[in-house]
Amino acid sequence: MQPHHTPAEAPLGEYTVTPPSAEKTLQWITVLSAAGMHYRLSHEDGAWRLHIPASQSAAALSEIQAFEEDENHPARPAKSRMYHHTSPATNRMANWTAFWTTYILSIFYISLGSFDAANPMHLAGAMSRTEFLQGEWWRGITALTLHSGLAHLMANALFLLFVGQAVIRELGRGLGLAMILAGGITGNYMASLTAPSYQRSVGASTACFAALGILCVMQAGHLYRRHRAWSTVWRITWIPIAGGIALLGLTGASPGSDIAAHLFGFFCGMLIALPAAYWSQRIHDISVAMQWALVIIAALLPAMAWFFAYLHA
Repeated sequence: MQPHHTPAEAPLGEYTVTPPSAEKTLQWITVLSAAGMHYRLSHEDGAWRLHIPASQSAAALSEIQAFEEDENHPARPAKSRMYHHTSPATNRMANWTAFWTTYILSIFYISLGSFDAANPMHLAGAMSRTEFLQGEWWRGITALTLHSGLAHLMANALFLLFVGQAVIRELGRGLGLAMILAGGITGNYMASLTAPSYQRSVGASTACFAALGILCVMQAGHLYRRHRAWSTVWRITWIPIAGGIALLGLTGASPGSDIAAHLFGFFCGMLIALPAAYWSQRIHDISVAMQWALVIIAALLPAMAWFFAYLHA
């Protein structure tokens, strides 16, 4: 895979490279950081861009190209690769699973509409510290399916579409969805404990940043298995984490956003992913039936939560 570059759009003295996906963004950040090269990260027109000093552009592109060629070398033992390969069927599965997940989010929005504090159903589903501490556990789940408006929904759906499919490709449709949902729910619960009692939070962004945290830890896990020497491993495995934090800062700290929910979603996703990263070689042994069972659980949980919210409204 050759890096797409847009030198004409870069500021004077910079060379711009556009990774094809969020996963590739993290990988190329890792490559450049490991090589000691400088870069600047931005998010423009729905795509991540790496801005490299012109003096280092040739060397940076060479490093990225060498990494991609190394990844696609058929004779290289799979155990020594930095990132494992996936088949076209797995890629299609991940893309379609992420698509249907965002489609279901859209159905919730069409059914419920934009969040309205005067709507009893919306009030029963929004995340609120006071009500949660009084035992209304479902709010951490239902809040993920409520959005303040169409722009809010589209931002979360696009983020989840690109980052979510990378997580699902790593973990499978069932385990990937279940971990993203678990990170979003746990992040909502944790964020509510630090929020003012009057605040009501809605949106799938907590789950989006949980997916980013999961992806960062999985990428760090791949690096750990390749570089097991204690003298170097920690200098290398922190790079995807730092890249994820950079993406969190760029996309999760905009004015008016629930920064606490984004932070807790990201770090809860990281914590949830630690066992999966450690035992990642066993993930491929999970049966198709078990993956589908986890998909069903992930689908039924929001439905059950909204049933309780309906009874309470």
